[in-house]
Amino acid sequence: MSTIIDLAALKPIAKPLVIDLVKEAGVDVSEWSDFKGSNPAINPKYCYNWSFRQPDKVVVALFFHEDLTIAGENIVHDQNIRLRDGRFGGRGAAQWKKRANELDDNLRIAYRDGLPVRAIILEGEKRDHLDAEAESSAVEKRRLDPVPWAVTSYDVTSGNCIVTRGALPASSTDADDPEIQGFEGEERRRYILHRRREASVRAKKIQAALWENKGLLKCEVPRCGFDFKATYGELGKEFAHVHHLKPLSEAPAEGRPIKLNELAIVCANCHAMIHRGGECRPIDALIPAH
Repeated sequence: MSTIIDLAALKPIAKPLVIDLVKEAGVDVSEWSDFKGSNPAINPKYCYNWSFRQPDKVVVALFFHEDLTIAGENIVHDQNIRLRDGRFGGRGAAQWKKRANELDDNLRIAYRDGLPVRAIILEGEKRDHLDAEAESSAVEKRRLDPVPWAVTSYDVTSGNCIVTRGALPASSTDADDPEIQGFEGEERRRYILHRRREASVRAKKIQAALWENKGLLKCEVPRCGFDFKATYGELGKEFAHVHHLKPLSEAPAEGRPIKLNELAIVCANCHAMIHRGGECRPIDALIPAH
């Protein structure tokens, strides 16, 4: 997908309602009506938020135009949203922290699950969060960018995050997925699109494994059994790779329906060994019996 390198072309020229832009981006806004006022668009529970999310579908993020930069041939939002150490002070500090942390969480989820990001670009006076006496940001114009974005880099520890305009979203496990190494060009693009379409099935596989194993999520390769949570604590909770027992390279270009029994929970090491050299080895004989 082509990108506009001219940053000025992304500047908004009007000020439509946030609720309308969020709805246009694919987020259900029916809950905005659940408050005492008569106009859902001014529901304070939602209208001042910095991000929104439709589970398993899309994340909407509000970015000030002045925070966008050019990196190579891409327009990016390259800022650490995470707020800590009480850097916010003064009036409204608690709400600013809450909204920033929600944006950070939503970008993390977009990266983890391979969700597209729809960017609402803002123009106006941005509040200086280092100035405890500064007034709230004043948005003069806004627009929904018609080009989807994607979180292309996210550091769980630091919160450093890069969101790239026009990038194809891939989940954090896809980025390290050894199976993707066997695809190039258009096949690689189709593979990532396939992984995005089946994201809900892969999530169901993980939930099914957790239920069947009473909350444990272990590698299903015989003689392995690695558990990310047991090793990494909360960081590894509900994390694993999901492996196709039937190679995706044998699937038609338009994809195919995926059943849960065609997937296996595997650790990153086993997944790499399964596909080392571009192969797709059966999991039963992957680790030799001693």
